[in-house]
Amino acid sequence: MGLFDKIKSDIQKSGTNRGKFLYLKEGDKVRVRFLSDMEDGLEIPFHDSFALGINVPCQEVFGRDCEYCDNEDLRTRSQYAWSVYDYESEEVKILMAAVNQCSPVPQMAAVYESYGTLTDRDYEIKRQGKGQNTTYTVLPLDKKVFRNKKVKPFSEQTLLKIIDKAYPADDSEGYEDEEEAKKNKKKRPEKPSGKTSKYMNEPEEDEDEDWGEEEQENDYENMKPIELYKLCKERDIDCKPKKSKQYYIDLLEAEDEEEDEEENWD
Repeated sequence: MGLFDKIKSDIQKSGTNRGKFLYLKEGDKVRVRFLSDMEDGLEIPFHDSFALGINVPCQEVFGRDCEYCDNEDLRTRSQYAWSVYDYESEEVKILMAAVNQCSPVPQMAAVYESYGTLTDRDYEIKRQGKGQNTTYTVLPLDKKVFRNKKVKPFSEQTLLKIIDKAYPADDSEGYEDEEEAKKNKKKRPEKPSGKTSKYMNEPEEDEDEDWGEEEQENDYENMKPIELYKLCKERDIDCKPKKSKQYYIDLLEAEDEEEDEEENWD
């Protein structure tokens, strides 16, 4: 897949989720109110490579194994996210940026150091230049009480959910916030306690216990692609990373067949 195809694929996967971020083009100026203070920002490690077309959060942030952590071709750096109210769109957005000279974060830190808070006034943020020549101006306005009591910052869970959807990793299932997890838990059928026999109305014999454990071990369909990839590596099966689920299942099943044949010959 070429870089352009990868970009188009990411656009399709992210949908409108990038619209929840505060993004300024060259010459743009916005007026915002910080709803979370400097110390309350969320730090998210990102793995990226322009050459490889990769720019994703570390999956460990979402409680998943991260296949990107061991990739030496990727750079890892932190991005920081805050909730802000955008007066133009009249909605809460995420201001997310790394700490460098091409982001507003250093100026935000300087203002925070001067005033001790970011949340007691509005700010005008302006972008100038492109690429490595980009600069931001963060101008604090007069101190003023924010009277829109209905506007609230995103919770940490919601922030993570939005970031996960906007910057999807290959084969990720999506981050569930606490409310969604509770709802989905109610919908999921309860798992039966104990082991279930392969025969409907017959008790499971002790001699079948090993068979049951082996079948549970080889239940590839219920495993994630990254779990299947790791299993291939554990079994010294030659395979490539970031492939489809079926790709790994075919390799593992082929290996199972070879092992069965060797046992039968023995």
